[in-house]
Amino acid sequence: MTGSAASPSAACCSGVRSLNSRASSAADRQATCNCLKSMTGRLGGGVSMANAANIPGKCGVSVGVPISPTVDCTKIN
Repeated sequence: MTGSAASPSAACCSGVRSLNSRASSAADRQATCNCLKSMTGRLGGGVSMANAANIPGKCGVSVGVPISPTVDCTKIN
């Protein structure tokens, strides 16, 4: 999220896969969304939101939760 690497590290992708597998219900996905939303706000200017949003796809994972500080997490199913 903060670097310029062409792809995320294996450890990063492992974390994305693990998080995705644990978010199996709408409530889990909403909680994940709220956590990611809070994290993006705390990390500040050193984070590229475009890089952050592209991590799941580059890891081959569809998380179903947008990574954005402006997403409405109550609309996540």
